[in-house]
Amino acid sequence: MLAKEAEVHVNICDWDLKIHHVVWVYNTTYKTATGYSPFRLAYGMEALLPIELEVMTLRTATTIRLPLDESQRHRLLQLNELDELQLKAYQSIEVAHVQQKKAFDKKVKKREFKEGDLVMMFDARHHHRAYKKLLPKWFGPFVIKKVFVDNGSYELENANGSPYPDCVNHDKLKKVLDM
Repeated sequence: MLAKEAEVHVNICDWDLKIHHVVWVYNTTYKTATGYSPFRLAYGMEALLPIELEVMTLRTATTIRLPLDESQRHRLLQLNELDELQLKAYQSIEVAHVQQKKAFDKKVKKREFKEGDLVMMFDARHHHRAYKKLLPKWFGPFVIKKVFVDNGSYELENANGSPYPDCVNHDKLKKVLDM
């Protein structure tokens, strides 16, 4: 797919002529989350590449030699197996989701603050801008006004007592060290 993207950058006006190649590659590629290609999940069998019609492979040889009624029974059997295949893919996605959540939760540092703690808030406006890399990443200080234990968010107020308009999640806060 990257090669196709590189071709698009050469002449940006003809991307629409090449997009069907990218879609074909995407739909026929094995996905680790489901364990199958999107084509197989949609149609119940792997895509038959055009080259396989000219150069005989085991799959095309067995399909072509079947009589019409036998190939119809074979296709009905594939369609019946499609539901089972889609269920397995759904279960694979669920397993992958649980694994990704575990990996993410392992990296997250749970920060707990109490009411009255002095904190700084992360400034997400400058996070991805390279030309502003020397600007401060944290602003504040703020005082924690209220703690929402159920979802890990906090209500803040400025040092002068005016409330911050939104609740802030714990991952956007850090405690101000007392000197």
